[in-house]
Amino acid sequence: MIDDQLRARGLDHSEHDKLRLTRTNELSEAQAREVVGVRDAIKLDKGRMVTKVLQPEVAQAYLENVTELGTDEFNPGEFRGSIARDTADLRSMDQLRDGLALDDGGVGWTPIPPGASEAYQLRFPAPHDMRAKPSLGSVGDQELANHVAGMAGQSEGRAWPHPFLGTGYTGGGVPECIAQGTGFPHHAEIWLMHDDGTEEAVGFFDKNERLWKYCG
Repeated sequence: MIDDQLRARGLDHSEHDKLRLTRTNELSEAQAREVVGVRDAIKLDKGRMVTKVLQPEVAQAYLENVTELGTDEFNPGEFRGSIARDTADLRSMDQLRDGLALDDGGVGWTPIPPGASEAYQLRFPAPHDMRAKPSLGSVGDQELANHVAGMAGQSEGRAWPHPFLGTGYTGGGVPECIAQGTGFPHHAEIWLMHDDGTEEAVGFFDKNERLWKYCG
């Protein structure tokens, strides 16, 4: 965990928190190396619970086991893209939006827009064969993104727009990774959060049949 890594390096917790929640574009070389060094040492061990907030149409695609989503091929047996440490402690729409930095400023990509009445989350234990790396890079600068990612031995960084930080954390401080396509393990579930903060499991993945099934 981050506390262990900071103690091992003799780093001040509050100062490091400021750095890791700052865009890499605004960090010095030494500051970026400190942040990346700590983040790269925090591993997603097998079995650790992770989460991914889904667009409603993607959640339904999983639950219905479809193989096409719009004009794109879709594999309901795997996950990919941004994933984060489990956020079961985030108990409301606003907490999810803030903790996972899902405010898109009106651009349209967020799975939880302002005033949303529900939110879907994938939750599953990290499988042993998961191919995922910390979300390192910069905001809109590919050369800098590659440089930052290279500090952790990655060949290419992400030059994504705000609210991306490039430090390997969401804007709410949750460790974030980018996963390549990986099959779901046993105990993968889809949860639905309602606008009052209550949650219910709506589906689970049957690894033996390689299919999603509705709960109940």
